[in-house]
Amino acid sequence: MSILSQDVFPPTDTRDTPIRASLRERLGKGLLARLNAQRRLGAPVQRVPDNLHRSARQLALGLELLEDFRTGRYKAIAWGPLAVLTGAVLYSISPGEVLPDTLAGLGSLDEAVVLALATRLVRSELQAYCEFKGYGWRDYFPAAAAGEGGARPMVPADVPA
Repeated sequence: MSILSQDVFPPTDTRDTPIRASLRERLGKGLLARLNAQRRLGAPVQRVPDNLHRSARQLALGLELLEDFRTGRYKAIAWGPLAVLTGAVLYSISPGEVLPDTLAGLGSLDEAVVLALATRLVRSELQAYCEFKGYGWRDYFPAAAAGEGGARPMVPADVPA
């Protein structure tokens, strides 16, 4: 018996054996669950740079869509998604904010969340715009290129479906 198990579970009489076994089992399962959770948390942390790059590319695509709509080159977007994108951009540049920029490290967090949420909400419109411009889907929507998430298949505009 190791020193740790002797300290935590000292030997007792046989009347307490079922209770102690239950306690040991619960503590062991709890420890294993915590170790497993730590292992699972490592995977999302490793994907953070890829997710940030993808969000930045989607935001750039959204800004390009707004510019093309403003100049009249692209009109195939409903007013709702257009308002969501425009509102997110205006919020990010407005001086009135939920978290002021003077807070170290947290000042730009609210803008980043609003912009990422806006691009997520108008994803189907961004995908349609991506098709319109002839951009590769993998640059902006890696899950859509792999056929995940109910995405539309990528078909060139000049080929009948």
